[in-house]
Amino acid sequence: MDNRIQFYEYNVMVSHVKSGKPSSYATAIRIMDEIFRQVDVFGLKGQSLCDIEDIKLLTTIRDYIKSEEKKKRQGVSSIFDLGRPNQTSYSCKGFCSASILSLIDFVRYKLDVAKADEIVGRQSKANKISSLLIEHFDLTKEGKDEVAEIKRRKGQSYFRRMVLANYANQCCITGLNVPELLRASHIVAWKDDKPNRMNPENGLCLSATYDAAFDQHLISFDEDYRLIVSKSLREYYTSQTTRDYFDAFEGKKLILPKRYLPNQKLLAKHRDIMVI
Repeated sequence: MDNRIQFYEYNVMVSHVKSGKPSSYATAIRIMDEIFRQVDVFGLKGQSLCDIEDIKLLTTIRDYIKSEEKKKRQGVSSIFDLGRPNQTSYSCKGFCSASILSLIDFVRYKLDVAKADEIVGRQSKANKISSLLIEHFDLTKEGKDEVAEIKRRKGQSYFRRMVLANYANQCCITGLNVPELLRASHIVAWKDDKPNRMNPENGLCLSATYDAAFDQHLISFDEDYRLIVSKSLREYYTSQTTRDYFDAFEGKKLILPKRYLPNQKLLAKHRDIMVI
């Protein structure tokens, strides 16, 4: 995937839903890429800032851009004079240096993901993987501050990556393989089971509709991994559409994952809440 797209998606992940930062940062990077193609201060030779993985170089560029932003605000000639007249607000408001700071954090996150992949690769026990990943992403501390929220989002993003890979990027009920429509569903919710938050055996790959139904305990799976449909779905929602979505798969075994089977104890906890 294009690094610029990954960078945008990273900022969507770590920003609040209503924040305009992801699109502002993406535009700021594009502005600087255009300027550096005109004046190649750092010898990038047309390379996008998003393709740089040298944190030291990015830090140097950020310091330079920050000083140029200051010149722009003071009305002194700066590198941003080469930019488009209708985009001066990005430098004046500090979006350019801020976007590079976020880019540095993005590069660090990619390194975190690589280390997490190593953990998953060398460990065979799912509960051990969970404890190591919780430590790696620093998910032990509770809190509602911005730092804790960003850590939680990074951890959940990696959990999704791990679960989708385990299920070969397909819904374990229908086989749907459109990544944008797939969810990594916790069998026992994140808030209800801290030790198993990052346990791959606590995850199912489900498309959006089935993820919502599973989360609301309208469906579950039995000891043989066969789909169970709740009483409310069977008796109160009787439209043909409902039957097509749920009755058609009731009693069928889920598509088993590559490596980590759904944990039976966790599935039993999920079934306990369901009205069968």
